[in-house]
Amino acid sequence: MADNLFTWVDVDSRLAEAAVEGAWPGWLLEADAWWDGLELTVVPGTTGTEVREWLDAVFGLGSTAERDGVLELDLDRPSSHPPEALGIRLVESAQHEGVMRRPRLRERRVTRELGETLPRPRSAEFADGKQLIAFHSFKGGVGRTLHTVALADHLAAQGQHVLLVDADLEAPGITWMYQAQGGRCDIAYEDVLALLHSAQQGDPTQAVQIAAAYLPNQRVSRYPGTGCVTVLPASRRARLGPPQIAPADLLTEDRSPYFLSESLAALAVAADADTVILDLRAGASELAAPILLDPRVMRVFVTTISSQSLQGTETMIRQLGLQSPAVARTDPTPGAIVTQYRLDVHDGHAEQARTRLSEALSSTIVLRGTTADDFPPDDLAVDEQVLTKPVLSPFREELLALPQSWDAVIEVVRRCGLPELLVEFSPGTTSPGVPAEEPGTLDSRRRALEDSARRLVFAEQRGMDAGLGFLTTEPVRRLIADHSTDLPVAVVVGAKGSGKTFTFARMCAQKSWEDFAAENGQRVQRSARVVPVLDPANMAEPREDMASPQHLRDLAAGGSGVTADEIRSHLNAGLRDERADDAEFWRERWLECLARAAGAARDEPVDEFLIHLNKDASVGSLFVVDGLEDWLESLETEPKRIALRTLLIDVPAWLRRLRSRSLGLVVFVRQDLVRTAIRQNLGQFLDRYSPYELRWDTEDALRLSLWVAANACAVTDPARPIADMDYDEIVQALLPLWGAKLGTDSSREAWTERWVPAALADFKEQIQARDIVRFLCEAARASVGDSRWSDRVLTPAAMRRALGACSRAKVDEINQENPRLGKLLRHMSSFSDSVKMPFEASDVGLNPDDVDALEQWGALAKDSDGRYRMPEIYRHALGFRTQGRARVVRGL
Repeated sequence: MADNLFTWVDVDSRLAEAAVEGAWPGWLLEADAWWDGLELTVVPGTTGTEVREWLDAVFGLGSTAERDGVLELDLDRPSSHPPEALGIRLVESAQHEGVMRRPRLRERRVTRELGETLPRPRSAEFADGKQLIAFHSFKGGVGRTLHTVALADHLAAQGQHVLLVDADLEAPGITWMYQAQGGRCDIAYEDVLALLHSAQQGDPTQAVQIAAAYLPNQRVSRYPGTGCVTVLPASRRARLGPPQIAPADLLTEDRSPYFLSESLAALAVAADADTVILDLRAGASELAAPILLDPRVMRVFVTTISSQSLQGTETMIRQLGLQSPAVARTDPTPGAIVTQYRLDVHDGHAEQARTRLSEALSSTIVLRGTTADDFPPDDLAVDEQVLTKPVLSPFREELLALPQSWDAVIEVVRRCGLPELLVEFSPGTTSPGVPAEEPGTLDSRRRALEDSARRLVFAEQRGMDAGLGFLTTEPVRRLIADHSTDLPVAVVVGAKGSGKTFTFARMCAQKSWEDFAAENGQRVQRSARVVPVLDPANMAEPREDMASPQHLRDLAAGGSGVTADEIRSHLNAGLRDERADDAEFWRERWLECLARAAGAARDEPVDEFLIHLNKDASVGSLFVVDGLEDWLESLETEPKRIALRTLLIDVPAWLRRLRSRSLGLVVFVRQDLVRTAIRQNLGQFLDRYSPYELRWDTEDALRLSLWVAANACAVTDPARPIADMDYDEIVQALLPLWGAKLGTDSSREAWTERWVPAALADFKEQIQARDIVRFLCEAARASVGDSRWSDRVLTPAAMRRALGACSRAKVDEINQENPRLGKLLRHMSSFSDSVKMPFEASDVGLNPDDVDALEQWGALAKDSDGRYRMPEIYRHALGFRTQGRARVVRGL
């Protein structure tokens, strides 16, 4: 049943909603509701029956009735009141004149065109490429004005001349700061509106010239060079009240629908300003609509995590997306800022708000129809994800009671670090330019990077090669730093491709704990030889001048030591033993393996040997274990699970009991094996060793990219160690590799340092080292011969193509390395021809256990609407297309 109809206003609103929803029949051209009737303009031959059936569908069954030959629409009245109705009059029209729609939140004529987007501006850009950035909030008091001011100050600090407009004509904030500063106000936003209202034939030139002549005296926040902020206050008058001329008053038939925003851009040109930033009126206000509904304006929405503010903002974003969507890679992508939440209390709420807003922002984007030079809309999924990720701006005590004057407010804003949070809303990039290079030189660097990265794709097979070098990661750094005076007894957990075997190989290559620490730029007080116990099957033999794991076992034995095959045979015999389901049996079996690796004779008592070895203080022994997945293959039997659980829990416990311990143990193991083997107290176990878990987050991925590129001479070797560089230093150093954006610095494309990690990560925000180096290899190969990008080694087109190659290789490896996950992925891929992402679990034949497993592995995540998505690193290989949150529009 439709909502109550009290007056013609409700009728008009519901008909407008039906038009927006595309629920109008072909015979209906226009609807006009008045206080005493409803007039419907219809095509000739439309019958009363057709009209009545449709109105009943829109307003609810029984809403219409024919009385005395007149069709009426009943209004809702209490039973104690006499009934009332609106008479319905049909007006036939053979032709329907197109409606010139204007950027309003509520349009005056209800026609079928309301179901379409507003007409695109004639020009894709503003005059001279000027950028307009508009800050809006559904509710006041959420920090909108503060963040507006912060961005203006940031751009001015970068050398821009910013025209800051206080467009909140009913509750101005910037105006009060400026006036408290004693700023001179020769002209205000109200004056500009009045001048534009008087403009003849839609030409703003004279109004713009007059306004520009009075702006020079209104500059604040001057920086060295050209950087400054020019303030255009809301009004010159102290009296409060609605403006005499409102923005909507400029929307006349003789003017462009985007007359106001285009005039402000022209004012920026006349005033020699680089960017216009507007602080708009809060709420669903027509004072803000003409600016918000221009897709060329970068729209930034500010909200807190409170339900009213968040829900209202989300609704506002989606409504604007229906009326005036942004064309991807042409218009600025709308953004959002979540403010005023406490880091120690509301982290979860802030992330939920971020997810909801990201989905809403994605709905405001349309993907232009593809051409030969474009990528299919499905290939822009990562761009959508990166570009629509809201900024988080947590609560700060200093912002509770702001000072009055502009300078004092700016000082607080800077002290709270707000300008740095808003870098992504900066037009273009503030990074220094990268000099162009000759194509031949670039191609040689591309080939060198391809070759170097290709050798690292399976680095575990070449980890003994000293020529590869070693990048110190935080988990390795922590493992060394936590064990300077004693030897580690630790389990290093990591997914396949995270660098477990490579780290094992580098330990073996250095032969001792102290040399391994030195390779990582650290020093330890405890010396110990490295004793490999179990080797991975895919590890290649080292060069003749390098020590192999077998060579280290031979050294420990003082002759021919036990081989890895002999240790595996000993373990396999244990699996066949009748005591294979006993943990004590497996503790002894593992200690036998440690002792044999250290040189114990076959019949020598294990405990006695290890205790005696421990008492030899002259040299310690660090046992290292890798290749467990090669030996176990899977944990389908209970003896295998007990064997692994004993190695991970009981053996370390036995070693820790040794007095004055000179024995250590580092076990490298895949995370999915740990979860299968340890059912009780799993969280406690993982927490204990979490500092050493080989996880690669965004910063780690960028650091590894820089390390690979620097080693391949694809970028200049940084002046200071890569391991010591902070995030911003890494981003700057990577500019010669892949540029600031996946396009020119002033393009609407995604920032590269965000796009690459997002493209390669799963939904646990984990990135595998192997995927990173494979991506660099594939992108370098595809970049060879492309002379269009002389400022970078990797071209945007090549990077996009590389994602597909990485996805296919990753899924192929998963089929071998994680059989259950591989089976689920193959099962899902069988639906890819008929199902688009996001999808229901039932659409792809997943039961709750399957969903839980996929979510645990980071291969699936639920949207706020209950549907599921896959990360890009999986989706491409499985062939799922996206129906997306963004819409696809062809021929815009």
